[in-house]
Amino acid sequence: MIKLLLKYKWYLALIIVLMIVEPLLNSILNFWLQSIFNSATPGADKVYVIKLLTTGFLLWMLKRLTSFAMSVLRDRYICNAKHDVKHRMFSKLFKLNTSNLSENSSSGEYISTFTNDITLLETRFFNQIMGLMSGIFSLVILGYSFVALNWKIAVAIIGFGACTMFVPLAFSKMLNSKNLAYSEKISKFTQTLKEYFVAYPTIKNYSIENTVTDKFNDLNTDIEDTKFEADCAISLANSVGQLLAWFMQLIGVGLGIIFVIKGEIMIGTVIAAQAFANDLAMPLQSIIMNFNNIRSVKEVVNKLETLTSDYDESVQCDESSFVPTHPALTSGNINVRFNDISLVRGGRAILDGFSFEFEHSKKYLVVGLNGSGKSTVFKALKKWFSDFSGEIYVNDVNVSEISNVELSHVVSYLNENVTLFSGSIKDNISLFREYGNDNFDTAITAAHVELDINREVIDEGRNISSGEQRRIEIARSLLKSASVLIFDEVVSTLDIETAYEIEKLALGFKDKTVIFISHNFSGKLIRDYDEILVMENGKLLDHGNYYELTERCDYFKRICDIKFG
Repeated sequence: MIKLLLKYKWYLALIIVLMIVEPLLNSILNFWLQSIFNSATPGADKVYVIKLLTTGFLLWMLKRLTSFAMSVLRDRYICNAKHDVKHRMFSKLFKLNTSNLSENSSSGEYISTFTNDITLLETRFFNQIMGLMSGIFSLVILGYSFVALNWKIAVAIIGFGACTMFVPLAFSKMLNSKNLAYSEKISKFTQTLKEYFVAYPTIKNYSIENTVTDKFNDLNTDIEDTKFEADCAISLANSVGQLLAWFMQLIGVGLGIIFVIKGEIMIGTVIAAQAFANDLAMPLQSIIMNFNNIRSVKEVVNKLETLTSDYDESVQCDESSFVPTHPALTSGNINVRFNDISLVRGGRAILDGFSFEFEHSKKYLVVGLNGSGKSTVFKALKKWFSDFSGEIYVNDVNVSEISNVELSHVVSYLNENVTLFSGSIKDNISLFREYGNDNFDTAITAAHVELDINREVIDEGRNISSGEQRRIEIARSLLKSASVLIFDEVVSTLDIETAYEIEKLALGFKDKTVIFISHNFSGKLIRDYDEILVMENGKLLDHGNYYELTERCDYFKRICDIKFG
């Protein structure tokens, strides 16, 4: 984070200049106080006093302008730094493989990081770093000026103030643990809240509103209690610092009165010393508070450092015009080969030695019970998993050597859930990228999209039927000209007629390899597949065309008997 703060050098340079100017003006004003009170004697030159008052007013106005300018620059500087942190996190997350994101953290945790952790970063790190810098400059400049005013009082006050600098160390461990616990509670709260909103129809269907509300209240109470504990820890640390700062001012007044009684100084010097003590107390108190706050979010900052490290700022290609550069992927004739793919989760074999080659432009149907590994095979191809054994080749190139961008342009994976974004139908097909009108029209015609392309999508597509949502996603795949189209349970939630139309549409793509994974396949179209793969317990039980399998595969015959009645 420190490197990020150094990125905007001109902002930082101007802020530092103003951080130096402000305590210099404070010092000048304190010497002005000494002069104005020492000159307030019977018979004093009125013109001289008026000049002093005018000078003090102008200095005070200049100080206000300096404070305002520094505040504006600091806010702009912190906004830029926050923008960069969020940009780096978001960019890095979306450059990961799907497996990195799906296997490590829930979406709620990432959402919490972008909202709550960034807020903590602003309030208890960026702001505190600025305050700490300002406090140090003020302490040095005001301390030097105070010594010039009266070294005896200055040494006593500064010496006592130096002792208070050790206060933050006594609270740092406690503050860090309290704030880390609060950050973790926020992540859990965000994830749970998201789940409740997604499950709203289920909650209403089973009338469990009161139960869910009770669970929410328990979680809400827990997170607020955790925040209260963290705030109390900060308040305790800051209160101790404030108490010590107050003692510092008391010492200044006491010593000043003693020196006045002894006749060593005038009352104007005492007032100026009190002003210096007050000015010193503020940065000293600020340093203590800022240090406490910075230490309190150490673990949060470390987490954000991890999420933004190794960020690549290189310019990315325009995906709409991207074409694969690997020689083996540019021919358009794409074959996909699986060699002995196995995957174990929770002690159970999800895939067990799956081997098969899908040839260009052929049509395949993959059938089997839930949990037989049908979808997992192709999720491995699309890098949803990183811990499988075996090899997957696309035209004899290991999929591990193919970038996500290149892979997405040759293999398109459509699953049962269609994600729609806020925007028009056209935006959702093009995914906000620029394509030529001819390519776009060809894609929506081939996918049989009959909606007005300027129609707005609202509430994640609730105003679009399931069948039309499916056609929108097919148009997306066609727009990218992927050679291999994988349809994973895409008709499972559709009515019989729409499901038949979608399956027939997929089989009609003559120049593409089509892999149709489905429980709800059409009995009328089953004979049109070049090969049917039968999966059971993570293994490829058998494969062949419809006629071959009905003769030799009892499991497939049983599936067909159930399907066709």
